[in-house]
Amino acid sequence: MKWKFKFPQLNTFAIILAIIALVTVLTWIVPSGAYQRLDVDGRQVVVAGTYHAVEANPQGVFDVLTAPIKGFENTAQVIVFLLVIGGVLAVVEKTGAITAGIKAASVFFSKHPQFKFLFIPLGVIVFSLCGATFGMCEEALIFIPIFIPLALSLGYDSALGTAIPFVGAGVGFAAAFTNPFTVGIAQGIAQVPLYSGLGYRLIIWVVCTAVVITFMALYARKIRKDPTQSLTYQYDLEKRKELGINQTVEKITLRQKLVLVVFGLGMLTLIAGVLKPQLCDFIKVQTGWDLMTLLNLEESGWYITEIAALFLGVGFLSAIVGGLSMNEFNDSFFDGVRGMASIAMLLCFAQAIVLIAQNGQILDTMLNFMSKGISKLHPIVASWAAMILQTFIDFFIPSGSSKAVLTMPILAPLADLIGITRQTMVLSFQLGGSWFNMVFPTDPVTIAAIGFARIAYGRWLKWLLPLLLVMYLLSFAALIPPYFMHWQ
Repeated sequence: MKWKFKFPQLNTFAIILAIIALVTVLTWIVPSGAYQRLDVDGRQVVVAGTYHAVEANPQGVFDVLTAPIKGFENTAQVIVFLLVIGGVLAVVEKTGAITAGIKAASVFFSKHPQFKFLFIPLGVIVFSLCGATFGMCEEALIFIPIFIPLALSLGYDSALGTAIPFVGAGVGFAAAFTNPFTVGIAQGIAQVPLYSGLGYRLIIWVVCTAVVITFMALYARKIRKDPTQSLTYQYDLEKRKELGINQTVEKITLRQKLVLVVFGLGMLTLIAGVLKPQLCDFIKVQTGWDLMTLLNLEESGWYITEIAALFLGVGFLSAIVGGLSMNEFNDSFFDGVRGMASIAMLLCFAQAIVLIAQNGQILDTMLNFMSKGISKLHPIVASWAAMILQTFIDFFIPSGSSKAVLTMPILAPLADLIGITRQTMVLSFQLGGSWFNMVFPTDPVTIAAIGFARIAYGRWLKWLLPLLLVMYLLSFAALIPPYFMHWQ
C-alpha cells in the first residue's frame, strides 16, 4: 500500500486564524528586542549593530481581537482599491462589452489556431516585463477578471487565467533587473551603483520567465486533455454558463466597442501613470524637454490611490457610453463591491499576523539571531542563508521596499565581513524576498488574486509550490557564479 501525502482541505480563513494563533504564542516565547532606526529620505532605516533587548510585550486575547481592526487601517488603501475595481468591472460587464470582446477573441483564435499557442508565453512575458521593470504587483489584479474569461474561452481554466497576470508579474518582480521597489532601494542602501549588474540580472530573468512559461504550458496541456484535473473545474462550469461561452456569438454593438475603447485607453493611461518618472526622464534625454517642470508633475509615479481614481473614471465613462441607466449603474457597481467584501476581510485578518509579530517585538530579535548565524558560514552558503532569511521576513513583511529598509542596512556591511560583494547580497535579498509572496497568506495581493477565481488556498499552494521550489533552487544556483566572478 502506497502512502500519499494530501494537503489538508482547509479554507483560507482557517489557515490565517491558525497562523495568528501560532504567532501569538511566539510573542510569549521569543525574547523581545529592537534595532534603532533613522529617518532617511522618508523611510525608517535600521541601524546595524544597535540591536538591544526591550521590555517584553506578549500579545493577549484583546490584542489579538483588535489586530484585524487595526489591520483594516493598515490595508485601507488596498481594500478601497479592490472595492473600486470590483465595482467598476461589474459596471463594464453589465454593458456586455467584456463578454462580447471575449467571444470575439475566442472566434479569432478558433479561426486562426496557429496563434493560440502565443496566449501563454506572450501573456507571461508581458506581465513579467512589467514586474521586472517597474515592479508591477497590485496592478496585476486588474487584469485577472479579464484573463479568466479569456482563458475559459480558449479551453483553459480560471487558475491559468489568474496565473498569467499574477504569477507572470510575480516572476518578473522576483527576478527583476530594474524594479525600483527592490533592486533600486536595496542597491541604494548597499551603496552600489543604481541598476548595476544589469546583464547578469537579465540572464536570471530570462531563465526564470522561461521556466514559468513551461510550467503553465504543461498545466494547460494537462487540463485540455482532462478538464477534471483543473483546480477550478466546478467553478468554471458555472462561469462558462454565466459568460455564455460556446454559445452563438452576436455582433459587437457600437456602444460595446466604445466601452472597450474607454477601457483600453484606461489601461494605457495606467501604464503611463505608473511609468511617469521613467517616461519623463526618457523624453528629457531624447528631446531636452523637462515635462515634470513644464506640466508641474509630481516626481513619483502612480500608486494605488491614483489607479483606483483612474478606474472610477473608467467606470463612469463606461456606464455613459454603454448606455446604462442610473439604476443599472448603481446596482451593478454595488454588486461588484459586495463581491469583494469577503476578500477585504481576509486582508484584514492576514494583516493581523504582521501586527501581532510587530507589537510583540519579536521580528528584530529573529533578524538579529539569523544575521549572526550567517556571519559564520562559507560565503556561498552565507548568500543562500541570507536568501532564506529574506523569505522568512517576507512572510511577515510582503512589501519589497519595507524588507529592503529593514534588512539591507544589516546585511550590506555583513557582506563585507563574510567575503561576498554587496551586489551579491542585493541579489540574495531580491530572490529570497519575492518568490513565496505568491503563496504566503499574509500577502494581500495573493489573497485577492485567488479570491477572484474562488481557488481554495490549499489547492493553490499544492499547485504552485512545486514551481516555487524549482525557482528557489534556481536562485541558489544563480548565487554561485557571482562569488567566483567577484560580481560588482
